[in-house]
Order: sequence, then structure tokens, then C-alpha cells
Amino acid sequence: MGRSSLLNLINEMVPVADGQTTPVLVIEGCGGSGRTRLLTKIAEEWQGKTPTVLVRPLELDGDDDSAVRPVLAAAMLGLSVGAPGYNISFPRVILAHIAMQENDADINPDVALVRLRERINTYTDRTALTAFLTRLVEAVGALAGNIKFPGAAEIAPDTARGIAEAIVMRLQRSTWLVKRTWSSQVWSWFGHQGQGLSTEPENALLRLARQYRSEDADIRRDVDDLLVAALLADLRYGLANAANRPANVVVLLDDADTAAARSFVRSLIRVRRAIADIPRNPESALPDPLTIVTTSGGLLAGELAAEQPAAQHWDETELPGTVRLSGSWLRVSTADLSRDNVFQLTKGFDWPDHIGTGRIASPVYRLTRGHPQSTEFVLKRLQAQPSWLNTVDLDQLLHGVEDTLLLPFVRALDEKRVVNPALLTALITLSAARNRQEAGALTTLLPAPVGRDSQLFTSPTLWIGRDGRLRPLVRYLGMRALSRRPADDDASWTVVFETLRANTDTAGRLHHDRMLGHRDQVAAELAELRGGMRCADWLALLDEVTATVDPRERDIDVIRGVDQPSTSVGHIARLLGVIPALDHDPCLTVPADIKILRAHARHSFTRIADDGDDPLPCLLRADRYQD
Repeated sequence: MGRSSLLNLINEMVPVADGQTTPVLVIEGCGGSGRTRLLTKIAEEWQGKTPTVLVRPLELDGDDDSAVRPVLAAAMLGLSVGAPGYNISFPRVILAHIAMQENDADINPDVALVRLRERINTYTDRTALTAFLTRLVEAVGALAGNIKFPGAAEIAPDTARGIAEAIVMRLQRSTWLVKRTWSSQVWSWFGHQGQGLSTEPENALLRLARQYRSEDADIRRDVDDLLVAALLADLRYGLANAANRPANVVVLLDDADTAAARSFVRSLIRVRRAIADIPRNPESALPDPLTIVTTSGGLLAGELAAEQPAAQHWDETELPGTVRLSGSWLRVSTADLSRDNVFQLTKGFDWPDHIGTGRIASPVYRLTRGHPQSTEFVLKRLQAQPSWLNTVDLDQLLHGVEDTLLLPFVRALDEKRVVNPALLTALITLSAARNRQEAGALTTLLPAPVGRDSQLFTSPTLWIGRDGRLRPLVRYLGMRALSRRPADDDASWTVVFETLRANTDTAGRLHHDRMLGHRDQVAAELAELRGGMRCADWLALLDEVTATVDPRERDIDVIRGVDQPSTSVGHIARLLGVIPALDHDPCLTVPADIKILRAHARHSFTRIADDGDDPLPCLLRADRYQD
């Protein structure tokens, strides 16, 4: 829901363009934003129309997760399923994988070369090659979503062998693999690799066999680039003569912040640029028939931005009707559900007849701001507890589940998408800060090993806006969790806000004093400042001081104060409780309470309007709170 413009963009990228290489599309969003569901929808759309694979790097198991090999192998296997009218084979990728089975790094180079030739010739036999590919499918095929049965932990042996036999049959039909040897075109490619290199093919394969186990970053980069170049060459040559091909092949790469996925995408962009930079390159004359769509929480996009020219970047809600597909990559930040989207989503649930959809959808949207996973969670929980519906009791709904709702955001900060308890604790502490810059003052209160270099501080999908604010839902949930910490905790409510108070400006100091319970003192200082400031400036300061609701203040008499104010200080003190509740508390849902607080706000703003020479801004502010 609410993804039509992004789906339209992707559907524009898949059809064949006139010799144009399609940029990598990076879909960026926070945890729980629905990125995986989006890729699943795209896979369903194009499966059967063009070779399509959904690769899930989080299925990786083992130590070989920082090189492109498993992701590339999964992409190859998934695309091998094919589609009507497409007959793709991957001789270069397969030959590279055969070479990587050699482990002769410590023997004489001439002997190693002889052994490599013997091994390669062994796999010209159909039975041997089928057995080899079966093992490859079993090893990494689980990463390819379209060949892994739903719910299966691994590829079934019969399925693996069937896929391997189909790949071998396709190789033989396409003449890439002839009776006694690999075709000269495939063999010679390893000498130039589509980039104008002048290397003996056998030496290039032997070098690959020796290097691919290396942990050296530069060597791994060379290996990655050769493998990715082989994949692109197989696609280019394999589809060069496909008649009336309507669409590119599609690789959907989920959770592309994992090391293996980042290596794959970065290598893909490097190789494409290297091929394009060679004048009159025969390989450049062949269309690049690959569309790749990835999802990221911000890490991949950050790395690409540091290495590549600036990408076109849109918010999902601002995508133009027609996008100019230029550059090596594009970046789209996902948007949360709109108010109308939440309303429509709410209509899909069964509610009591006496309760209208809007009565539920409005407070749910105010709480979640349209965050997809949280919205779904809250609606399901409300449906399961009808007793909460009369006043849409979100306070009761959230009690004890704040951590649960924070988990998707925390999980997205970990490369393996595993919830790190230290990150959750740290996020709750940082929720007290008004922005990312202020959050730096809390570093000493965070559990080890969380520091300023953590994704917790750098994530562009967790901190939003020009001033780098935590997402409102995340901040509110974190503040509720923070308020439950024991008073003797090293990062208790009091310790956290006192730390912030000592490292901020005037507005921040007054804000944090209010959160520490010093409402009367803050009101007195604001009253003193009122006389020397323009009313508009003073209201801007008041907005900063009241920008955060105190989740501990649930009783309406605590929020408004028991006594009727008779002075400007008293009215400002009342506003310090009423404004955060009215403007920022999503759990304020009782209509009678809202009516009372709005009347108080209107009265107090009208009362303090006379304290300066320009009462109009205060009077206009009072009008906001008319029923």
C-alpha cells in the first residue's frame, strides 16, 4: 500500500532500453518499512516474464560472507530458472567456480597449471559437471528465493540435481561447452575479461584459484571484479541475439547492507564503469541486460556515495512521473504510509459496528506516523483487545511492548539483522536527545561497545530531517522505556537529562529542566524572557522547550496543574504541561480530556498576550486551540 510510484519506477527500469545500462536502484528505509515485501511484490510481478531472482544474503552461513561469490552464485542459479523465450547459460561463471576448487597455492606454478587444465577438462564430462553444479546449488541455492521452497531450510537434493542438469543441458545446447573442451570464446574471455586486458587465460584462471581464499582487501576486490565481470559477460553474450527481448533480467538483492551484498553491488558498478571507459570496446557494444534493485538501511548507500559520483536521490513521495535513468546508481528513500493509507489499512480489519474507521485510524496514525510494521502491529493488537477501543487506549496498548516495537529499528542497525541488546539499550538512552548532535553528549552513558562510530549514530534512516532528529515513533517509544528505568541505573532518566542539560544551549537547558520536573522554574525564566523578546521569537522558544512530551505525565490534573493560575508565570507553567500533551502525546485520545486541555491552552495564550507590545502572535496561537 502506498508504493505505486516506486513500483512504477521499477517497472520502467526492467523493460529493455535502447542500448542503455540500467542504474542500480537502492531503496533505502528504516527497519520495518516494508522493503522486503516490496521486493517480493516485484518478484511476483516479473517472475515468468523474464529471468528474475530474489537473493537473500542473510541466508549466508559460514566464513565466506564478505566476498561476492555466494551472492553471485545465488543470482546465477536463480536466473537459470529462466522464463519463456530466454535461454541463459553461465559458462564463464561456472568455469571460474571450477577454477576456484583448486587449492595448489604452495606447489610449483607449472605443476599447478597442469593440474588446473586437468580439472577443467574433467568438467567437460556431463556427469562430472552435473555433480559439481549440484553441490553448488546445495551450497548457495538457499539464497535464491525463487528456487528455495517456502519454509525449507535448504534445497532438496532432487531439486538441486534437477537445476544442475538444466544448467548443463543449456550449456551444451548453446555450444559454450563442446564435447572435449570449453569454447574458445569462453576460454579467451578470461584473457581480456571485457576490459582490454592482455593475460593468458590459463594464467588468469590459475591466479583466481590462488587468490580467491585471500583475506587481503585488494586481492578480494580483484577476485570480486573478475567474478562479476564473468556474470555480466555471460548475460551480455547469452542474450545478444535474443530476438524481440522485451525485458532485462532482474536481480532483487534484499538486505544489501550485508558485507557480501555490498561487495557485489560495488563490484558491479566498478566493472560496468571499467567496461564503458575503454574506447571501442566490443563488450560495450553488447547491451547490458541486467536490472538490479537492492534494499538498504543506509550503509550501502553511504559506501556508494563515498566512491561514486552523486546519485539521483528522491523521497518516495516526490518521485517524478518519468525518471531519467542516468548514472551508475539511483537512490530512493521509502516513505511511511500516509494518513489515507492508514485509514484504508484500518478498513481491512473487523471492528465493532458502533465504531467508525476514522476513530481508530486517526490516533493510530498519530502514534506510528505511518511506519508500516508498527501500524500493522498496533491495529492487530487493538483488534485483539476490544475493551481498548472505546477511547482507543494506546497507553494501555503500549504498556510493556515498547521494546518489541523498537526491535525492527534496532535489528536494521546490525549487518546480520540480529537484535543487539546493547544497541537497544543505547537507543533508549539516546531517545532523550532532541537531535543527533545533542545525542553525542550521551556517549559516555552507552553500554560497550556502542560508540560514535556505531550505525546507531550514523544511520540516515533512523535520524531524519535537516537537524537529524530521531523518528518520532522511535523517540516516543524510547522515552517511555527510559522512564521505566530504575532511579539507581547508570543511565536513568535523571542522569540522562542532567547530562544533556550540561551540554546544550538555552532552549535545550530549559527543555531538559522541564523534563527533570522543574516546571515552575522554567516558567519563571520564560516569563522573564517574555518582556524582552518579540512575541514570535518567544513562541519559537516555547515550542522548542515543549517539543517533547513527558510520558510519565498521564493524569490530566498533573498535565494541567491543579490550581487555577493567576499570574503570567502560572499560565506559562500550565502551558508547559498542556502544549506537549496536546501537540506531541499520541496517547492523549480521550475526547473530554482533549477538550479541557484545549480550553486551557486557549485561555493561557490569551492571558499572556498582554505581557508584551505585540500580542497578535499569542492571540493567533490561542486560535489554534479552538474546538
